[in-house]
Amino acid sequence: MNRENRRALKKKLRDKGSRTLAAGVLESLGNEIDKKIHDGDLVALNVDQITARKDYPHMQEEYRQFVESSRDKVFVAHPHRERPDGFSALIELEGVETWLFWYGDLIQVENIQTEEGE
Repeated sequence: MNRENRRALKKKLRDKGSRTLAAGVLESLGNEIDKKIHDGDLVALNVDQITARKDYPHMQEEYRQFVESSRDKVFVAHPHRERPDGFSALIELEGVETWLFWYGDLIQVENIQTEEGE
């Protein structure tokens, strides 16, 4: 970033609108932290979010295959190393021992209707 770009960025950040925008972003991040994933919750991978990342094509082939094959699968979540308040940013998926997932890459599944016995 050259001097002209740095000056433009500083000016933009001094702008009140940028502060409001930054406050909104921080508030939304705070709200996301309140959405804890508890032990035993049902979750699905947010495949679109994961595959949209710039570094996704450079990730391990096995990981990419797992993510793409898990589009409609539901997993049981187990928080990895919970803090005393019960929050854990890393989630283990039952039956998946190879990877841990960031809680933001998971979608909580509310109601699962099974077709067994119907």
